[in-house]
Order: sequence, then structure tokens, then C-alpha cells
Amino acid sequence: MSTLKDVARLAGVSPSTVSRVVNGGSTGAASEETVRRIWDAVRESGYSVNENARSLRMKEEGGVKETLAIDCVFARDLDSFIDPFFMVLMQIIEADAFKRGYRLRYQYPIGDLKSVPLPDAKKKAAAIILGRTDKAHLELLKGTYRHMVYVSLQDKDLDVDSVICSGYDAMVKGLEYLCSLGHRKICYVGETMDEQRYDAYHDVMQKYAGSGCEELVIEVPFNSAHSYEAVNRALDEGMKFTAVFCSNDISSVGVYRALKKHRLSVPRDVSVIGLNDLEYVRYLDPMLTSVRVPMEELGRHAASLLIDRIENGHSLPVKLMIPSELVTRESCAKVRKPAAKK
Repeated sequence: MSTLKDVARLAGVSPSTVSRVVNGGSTGAASEETVRRIWDAVRESGYSVNENARSLRMKEEGGVKETLAIDCVFARDLDSFIDPFFMVLMQIIEADAFKRGYRLRYQYPIGDLKSVPLPDAKKKAAAIILGRTDKAHLELLKGTYRHMVYVSLQDKDLDVDSVICSGYDAMVKGLEYLCSLGHRKICYVGETMDEQRYDAYHDVMQKYAGSGCEELVIEVPFNSAHSYEAVNRALDEGMKFTAVFCSNDISSVGVYRALKKHRLSVPRDVSVIGLNDLEYVRYLDPMLTSVRVPMEELGRHAASLLIDRIENGHSLPVKLMIPSELVTRESCAKVRKPAAKK
């Protein structure tokens, strides 16, 4: 049986750091990279926080004991592996499930489903699906998993347990704030296809700015590199705006860089707002205003809901709606009025 010291040795950290991460479950117990190494070491070593609790989650199947495990499926394919939002959310889920005697087994993008050595669905396999998915992918997953929980910013009727923080509502909060500062030329940076954040942008801009908002849409994948290239190109081509709404925080890094290249100051020339409120945005210069998605609440409710279903606590699909919250910092300001002509 492995010990906490074994995990610490594999992760290259102190036992006290391991204890804070696996027993506390807080994302602030160590850096993101350290937390990732610790959970990798937990899985590699087979460490259990409580061997007695672990034994309660084991069952006899043909004389072989098997720990009930939970898989984490990234619905957004490979991009999800480099998106800090999904990685932090997965760590929160893993910590909460671990304390209840469950182990996170596989983490993989949905495109790899057929290549992952998964058990038959009859063995009560369970999964948490992170990110936007659809009914076609869900039916594919039902062939493998008996129990599932869907966690996302997209509120969809998928006939499975769901924990949702509405991206639509989060976008409305941020846009209403920008509009209250006098902004009407607001650029949207993000995806548009089957994306409720874009739907919110379209609805709010129609309300405040009328027609023409489509000219300020920059359709781009949710990452910093593509956002930098797209915004830089749009500025080169003469696009004019007073604010940018990044549909996730990581895109703001690329947007900041593109604005700086064009000698545009944040927030003096252009206000910028993000969505997720990841920890690192507090270290951007200026600190990013963002609509906070409560990842601790999302992750813990997702783990609890799935485990309750595994243990026959409920049978009908349950949907939990977690509210977002606007966090104002330094990256937004009122629209500058044009200098008076002499």
C-alpha cells in the first residue's frame, strides 16, 4: 500500500504539500503545475486518502476486487488539455471524489473514446463530461458509461445530470457592464457556432447598438495564440472598437499582446473583459476584469451528483444552475470622449 510520502517523492514535493492538495482539495494549495504533478503521482502510486473508505467502494466481480473509478471526458478534444479552466476544474473534481473513496482513472478528449481501454457499461462505469457536447456524442458515451454528469457553460437539454454555469448569463453580465460605461463598439473574440456566449453578445448588442455588431465579431478558437493573430489582423485591416469581450480568460492574453503591438493602451484606449476569472488574470497588467465562473462549486457539485447517482441516491436527471459573478478590476474604463475641436 502506497503512502503520502510515496506520492511526495514521485511528485518532487514535501508530504505537507501533498496533504494540503489531496485532503484540502483547494486549488490555491499549490501552483497549477505542482497540483498537476501531485495528482499524477496519486494515480501512478495508487495512493488512497483512507484505505477503509476505499474498501467501501470496492466490490467483488469474479473474485477480483475493483475500485470504482470515475473518468473525465473533455468534450472539446485536444484544446481542452491546454485550457487552464478545464484543467483546474478537473483537479477540483478529482480532489472531491478522492475524499469520498473514488479514483479518477482516465482523462481524455472525446475523440479518443474508441482508443481508451474502457470497461463495459454494465460494470457501472462513470464519467464527468467537461465542456460543450451534443446529443450525438452523448449517445456514443452512453454505450460505455452507465452514469454521467455534464459540466459546462452551455445549458443544454441532454437527459443526463448537469451542472451548469450559464455562459449566456455570464456574457450578459459583462456586456451590461461595458454598456454602462458607455461602450457600444464592443468586439467579440471567440467561437460562434453553437455557442451561447455568442448568442448573448448578439442579443445584447442588438439591444444597445442596433445593427452593425456583426462587423465587430472575431471568430476564433478559445486560446491566446489564435486570439492574438486574429485581433492583430483585424486591427491591421482597420477595425475600430472601444472594448473587447474575450469569451474566455486565456484569449485575453493574446488580445493584450495585439493591442500593445498597435500601441493601444488598456483601458485608456480599449477596455478588455474576460470570462472565467482564472487566478492568473490577477497578474496581468492591468489586472483583467472578468466574469467569474465558480469552479469550486461546479466541480464539487459535479462530483457529488455523480457519486450520489452511482450509490442509487437519485434516478431522474438533475440540473443544477450555478450563478456567475462580475469581478471588476483595472482593465475597463468609461469611453473617452473625443477632444473638442478648437
